[in-house]
Amino acid sequence: MNASRNLLRTLQDLITLGPKTEKFNRIFDGIRVVASRKPGHIQCELDIDEKHLNRNDTLHGGMLTSLTDSVSTLALETNERKPSKSASVELSVSFLKAAKKGDTLVIDAETVKLGRTLAFLSVEFRNKQNNELLATGKHTKFLS
Repeated sequence: MNASRNLLRTLQDLITLGPKTEKFNRIFDGIRVVASRKPGHIQCELDIDEKHLNRNDTLHGGMLTSLTDSVSTLALETNERKPSKSASVELSVSFLKAAKKGDTLVIDAETVKLGRTLAFLSVEFRNKQNNELLATGKHTKFLS
């Protein structure tokens, strides 16, 4: 249990550093790590705010796509055999239902398969208030 708490604290520390940089890691601004059930898994939450919305006042699809990339990479890094470097090879997101300002997004990412040179990752996005599935993502990474 203590190792699990340390892992969650380390992941939250990584995410907290993101908004303090000028690099793209600012995507983590507002994200909370809430669980890591096992190596290769991470669950986060994000309260949807004005800055996450598109012109239709719903969660921007680009935000979900960026979160698919970033949060699944965090899930990859929780594996016991984590790669020193990785690069995206393929990424896809299926948008099922819109979310709006004030909703809390639950992001559940896991490593589906960790091979010698490729990692296959998946992400589910749910509305915390009603557990509705909003989107799913798949991410393949090259490992070096």
